[in-house]
Amino acid sequence: MKRQHHPNPLTSQSNQSTNGELNVDNAGLSREARRLLSESVSPNTVRAMRADLKIYQQAGGMLPATETDIANYLSAQNALGKKPATLERYANSLHMWHRYHNLPSPVKTITVRSVLRGIKKSRDARQASAPALRLKDLHAMLDVVDRETLHGLRDSAIFLLSFYGAFRRSEVVALTYQDIEWRPEGIIITLRHSKTNRSGRVETKSLMRADPGDRYCPVRMLKHWLAASGITKGAIFRGISSKGKLGAGRMVAQTLYIRMGMVLERAGLASQGYSPHSFRAGFITEAHLRGKSDVQIKRVSGHRDQNTFERYIRIADEFENNAGDFFSL
Repeated sequence: MKRQHHPNPLTSQSNQSTNGELNVDNAGLSREARRLLSESVSPNTVRAMRADLKIYQQAGGMLPATETDIANYLSAQNALGKKPATLERYANSLHMWHRYHNLPSPVKTITVRSVLRGIKKSRDARQASAPALRLKDLHAMLDVVDRETLHGLRDSAIFLLSFYGAFRRSEVVALTYQDIEWRPEGIIITLRHSKTNRSGRVETKSLMRADPGDRYCPVRMLKHWLAASGITKGAIFRGISSKGKLGAGRMVAQTLYIRMGMVLERAGLASQGYSPHSFRAGFITEAHLRGKSDVQIKRVSGHRDQNTFERYIRIADEFENNAGDFFSL
């Protein structure tokens, strides 16, 4: 029997408002209920779901789907090397498509869930973890950066913010001048782009100002960068040409990876396997080993799940904080 075609609520104009918000059948709902419904899914989430469904359909997927369709699709995408987290997102988008049509979701069947579990197990759900960039190595990196140039000032500022703000690479490059609130104690950063924030809630991070004269203060370094670059609005971290000319657009996330690699090479740390995610893991690890509470660290890292949070705590030295360090009564 040929499956009936259903319009895609994430792409159909009849179900898509002009500002990108998702609309569903709201007959009989009050005006306030319709308003709350329109705010239940952010435009960014809608765009992401539309992109996921497009990938599914380009791969020959049919809607509505059966559990076999989705299980085979996820298995094929896994064979192409897609990350388990990406496949989970694909599955969730397909789940939401069926829910918006008031159809049973095949994603919730034992077959599909088992395939996802099998993918995680075979690929190691924790995947390759970026090593934690400890404070001494962060200082070693900053010590080889030429802070007399725009490149050097920008790199120093973004390295320090990435560490002390426990930022993901995509988050730190998206920061704008308007996201920074200056206080005598430091700065408060409003985070509007977050990998794990799908509800549209506002997140903030507070970064302390170091003692006067400290060469590694993230707040003063950011201030130096903004003063030297002349940035007073828009993206904080921007592209810079090889001749040192500041660009108008925000810095590409891949540039952070490239610039970090160059500095690591000069600092003699290229063999350590550090990546931009090492800043985030490094802050969490360093703060943990210095006795900061999980609550204190989470205020910066933004973690809401304890299990995920604990995976970030890397023990750089096998004998550091060892439980068996007592030998006498």
